[in-house]
Amino acid sequence: MFTRVAHSPFLSAPDRKPFRFARLLGLICLTLLSGLWFSEKAAAHPISVSQENVYVTREKVVISMQIYVEDLYFFQKLEPDKENIVSQKQIKEAIEKHKQFLLDRLLVRDINGERLKGKVVSVDDSSVSSKGVAMSDLMAFTLDFQLEYPLKEPPEFLTFSQQLVDSNAGFPAMVQFNLKQEGSETPYSVSMKPREPQTIRFNWDHPPLAPDASEEDWQKWLKERREETLGITSYGTVYSFLYIEDFEIRHEILIPLATLESFFTLERKDEDFLSVAEQEASRDTIEEFFAKANPIEIDGIVVKPVISRLDFYGLDFKDFAKPADKKRVSVANARVGIILTYSTKGTPDKVKVTWDMFNRSVWSVESVCFAFDKAYKPIFSKLERNSEFVWTNPGRKVSLEVNPVEVALQPRTQWSVSMLTAGGLFLCLLLALSLISKRQRRKSTYTMLAILLVASLLCWPVSRVTFASPLEPVPHVSAEKAETVFKTLHKNIYRSFDYHTESDIYDALAKSADGSFLETLYRQINQSLKMQEQGGAVARVTDVQWKTIEPQSTSTADSTPPTDERSFAVQSTWTVSGTVEHWGHIHTRTNRYQAVFYLQPVEGVWKLTGMNLLDQERLRFETGLREVKIEEVKPEPEPVKKASPKGKTTKSKSSDPSSS
Repeated sequence: MFTRVAHSPFLSAPDRKPFRFARLLGLICLTLLSGLWFSEKAAAHPISVSQENVYVTREKVVISMQIYVEDLYFFQKLEPDKENIVSQKQIKEAIEKHKQFLLDRLLVRDINGERLKGKVVSVDDSSVSSKGVAMSDLMAFTLDFQLEYPLKEPPEFLTFSQQLVDSNAGFPAMVQFNLKQEGSETPYSVSMKPREPQTIRFNWDHPPLAPDASEEDWQKWLKERREETLGITSYGTVYSFLYIEDFEIRHEILIPLATLESFFTLERKDEDFLSVAEQEASRDTIEEFFAKANPIEIDGIVVKPVISRLDFYGLDFKDFAKPADKKRVSVANARVGIILTYSTKGTPDKVKVTWDMFNRSVWSVESVCFAFDKAYKPIFSKLERNSEFVWTNPGRKVSLEVNPVEVALQPRTQWSVSMLTAGGLFLCLLLALSLISKRQRRKSTYTMLAILLVASLLCWPVSRVTFASPLEPVPHVSAEKAETVFKTLHKNIYRSFDYHTESDIYDALAKSADGSFLETLYRQINQSLKMQEQGGAVARVTDVQWKTIEPQSTSTADSTPPTDERSFAVQSTWTVSGTVEHWGHIHTRTNRYQAVFYLQPVEGVWKLTGMNLLDQERLRFETGLREVKIEEVKPEPEPVKKASPKGKTTKSKSSDPSSS
């Protein structure tokens, strides 16, 4: 299988056009477009158009480079004789020089960007007669150079590029590039411009289908290839992924390093590679460039982005949601991924994105916008009148209210008694009983009783002990009520993490958790939501399911004794599903937990005051493309222009010849 790297589609059948016709057609097309691709000075010079036919097997790469004799005239500086004829001898000498020229200028790189070493195995010059070639017939004779590049193993990626002319050359060089993989007759074709690499991905187990395969089979084959590459099927295309969420907007851009260098050049020692140190040194330049490019307006205000990530990816990297390992990358086939974050106070009413990164290397952008459960396809193209995308809120408002649960169960009446008073009155009672039992009543005993009674009454405000009335039944939370309270608080905990700032999360958690447990809970939940496979990205909780909720005795719980007799504990088993979404694909993880939770009333509301985690287990982790139906973008209504008074005409400034 080879993956398309440009916007050209797969050909429905093998290209069987004669070489001369293909060359002529390419020459005509290139001449028409030369005014766009090259300067006026370059367009006035001759154009070199050649054809590179590539056949890739498991063991080698075979290139058939077909050129006109005219190319030898330009590149090897042939000199005609007095009769304007280039001799056969000159042509043969030029052919020998051109062998090394092609090996130096037709580049084939492996997955790591290393150049493959090739050799010229043959040259077909049978079209050139012994009499030579007249200058007027230079484009009537062709040469076929056969090059071979041995492979150590079947390649997954190969990168092709051509540098037939120097950057300061006075004329352009275009190569009609055609590639076939062993086992398939369906070619990949593209016009290859200088220094614009073409990277091809090969699947040796599932090569491209036959040209006459059904549309259904082709769609199935293409879908499987998209799933293999997580939707990033092109290695020469600029991708734009826009995510609109309640509290932030993310713009994720994936751009080939070679394309990025068409806007500015990164300093490096090696022409072909960018070292780790050079990547770090270039970060400020890249971040500054993207911070100003492609402005985004949120509710009419241009918002400055925060660069949350910047990575350099090699061809062997597929899951761009993960941070890339730091290593040297190839300038020819590496890509740069940057994530720009725009904070919002809530769900925005209107988002406007303007793509302004266009040049002769970037004519269009592969873009998609995900706004909650909808997906849109912005059109960012240099050929459009404007490359803007506007999203209007259909009426969604963020609702993340975390409401506390009031305590409806009333406590027992509280009694408050002074221990000194109670003790004194008890002594008074004993003393009174002794007076009754004795026949002789001494005056001093009465005096002592009176003093003890007065002292006991005076001690009433001090040394008081409060306790529940023993005359009332102990309040008890029913199992049904305990389950309802726990589910509400438990759901509030996960809902709190829908907020994006730490302070907002803490404020929301404080409505459902109390005391020192609040900070512990934040750390535990935050850690459980992190996907280590995605570099520690915090997942967004999409579903919480409770399997069991059983009452637990607080007396046997390994926790601080409750201060309120209405407190209760439950043991629960539940599952949590969370997602991390980046670069058009989505990671879903489901974990199962078992824990004992302690709940008690705090200032009139129920709160979680402790947790004892008993078990945790990962149930599944999946990565896939986000499959959603693409919605059509409704254009903004144009303002209604008032009609001009009859007999009068209005003239705009731009239409006035004197204003130009």
